[in-house]
Amino acid sequence: MPSNFLDAKDTAILYHLDKDARQSNSSIARKTRLSKEVVNYRIKNLMKRGIIENFYTIIDSSKLGYTIYRIFVRFENVDVEKEEEILAFLKNLKSIGRIVLLEEDYDVVIFVWAKNVFEFKEIFSEIMTKYGSFFRKRLTTMVTNICYFINNHLFNTSDLAMKEIGGKANEFSLDEADIKILQILAKDAREHLLNISRTIKISPNTVKDRIKRMEKNKVIIGFKPKINAGILGYQHYKIFLGLTDVDPAKQIGLKEYLKLNKNIISITEAIGRADLEFEIQVKDSTELHKHLKELRQQFGTLLKDYKTTLVSKEQVINYFPQ
Repeated sequence: MPSNFLDAKDTAILYHLDKDARQSNSSIARKTRLSKEVVNYRIKNLMKRGIIENFYTIIDSSKLGYTIYRIFVRFENVDVEKEEEILAFLKNLKSIGRIVLLEEDYDVVIFVWAKNVFEFKEIFSEIMTKYGSFFRKRLTTMVTNICYFINNHLFNTSDLAMKEIGGKANEFSLDEADIKILQILAKDAREHLLNISRTIKISPNTVKDRIKRMEKNKVIIGFKPKINAGILGYQHYKIFLGLTDVDPAKQIGLKEYLKLNKNIISITEAIGRADLEFEIQVKDSTELHKHLKELRQQFGTLLKDYKTTLVSKEQVINYFPQ
């Protein structure tokens, strides 16, 4: 079977994982009318083929008192070996949860979780002290809100389910056990209750109850598979929009329009660089331009300009860096 081929059974399984990656194989089997053994085999095969890279947990850092900062960096005098060295250093920094490689004005964007701007400054200074001489230019932005959507373009579905982090939130108190559970689930959303129980030395039922409580309080927003869209023949783009009017009330129609687009997988609001951002997966640049043309036709008076950026690789996903 070609690595970029999904049959009906694979598609059905992947869709239900995209809705809730932590649900059991038995649950997926019931929903897809397949046997548990078939579901288990096909999930393992999707991972073996590289279509599923891993499973991660979306955690709302704002509920924990954290803000997400981004550092866009353009390298200079950096060969492949030096780039790998820099990326390895960044991966080992405890406050960094995402590293995304780009093909545009900037080479990489680094996501930093920090309690406040002073904590961010310490992390930023550590990076600059070590590798600042290799940064031709840089730009810092602050994320205020991210909405994630089902990968409807992969499944030919119209599921409007949405997972959202950020915005104004009351801080939620965590104890040591909660923190350990989040650290485990952030790296593997499908980690078995028994393994978590053994690691942190509390009963499986207590672990289960704590996870449910954190879901109820919107600390845990959802569990997702990291799908390699490139293997499936898709290109991943980030679009930065400049708007003529940044009044949130006037952006509602635009955001609702973007949510209905099956190819759009997330919408981001941030301070700095753009007024609104979204990520989209398409077969090629021709399809991308088709979507952008339709967007201009619908919201030409609101759109001032836009910048398209090809996302070449996402190195790290961890919504609860230590």
